[in-house]
Amino acid sequence: MSTEFTRTLDWLAVVYAALYFPVPVYWLLIHPAVNFWRRVGYRSFWVALPVWISIGLPLVLIENSLFSHRLPRNAATYGLGAALLALNFWVGRQVHQKFSFKKLAGLPELNPKHQLQGIVSTGIYARVRHPRYANILVGFIAFGLLTGAAGIFLLALITFLLYLIVAPLEERELREQYGSEYEAYARTVPRFIPYLWRKPRKLSL
Repeated sequence: MSTEFTRTLDWLAVVYAALYFPVPVYWLLIHPAVNFWRRVGYRSFWVALPVWISIGLPLVLIENSLFSHRLPRNAATYGLGAALLALNFWVGRQVHQKFSFKKLAGLPELNPKHQLQGIVSTGIYARVRHPRYANILVGFIAFGLLTGAAGIFLLALITFLLYLIVAPLEERELREQYGSEYEAYARTVPRFIPYLWRKPRKLSL
């Protein structure tokens, strides 16, 4: 691969990391104290700004360190990375068909007059409970394979560990809000690894 192409991949990987690595940290601040943030209202959304600045900006500044050690790459790793990146775009599109940007950013949950909107259990949400979280991880792995950067793989691992904490916190809220309806959904749909070939089972309460 040419130096220019490698540099482009590195730049895209850094931008992706700066945008998405702060996401689970933001939710770690929101979910444990969601009732407090709802009392604050939409102003609490501004907590996202210092999170992204304090985490995303340093990733840009330490770009050279992220790419200081590279794993070997070949046609197979480039092909798999490209396939995962295409999957990332496809899953993202499926998620946005079900939820608007405001919903994904958590604005309805931060509304002091928050109202239940029902469980989405169709489309990609019939196969995996947290496609957005899983998709962010897929993106990190894709860029890790494309760049070979050990630093990007490390961010992928940390992201995965953070989502192992964030997802149960989010699900605790959903169980409090929807009770047995969400319990039935959680019993039939996996958290991160989706159904691929098996047809999703019909929910039953």
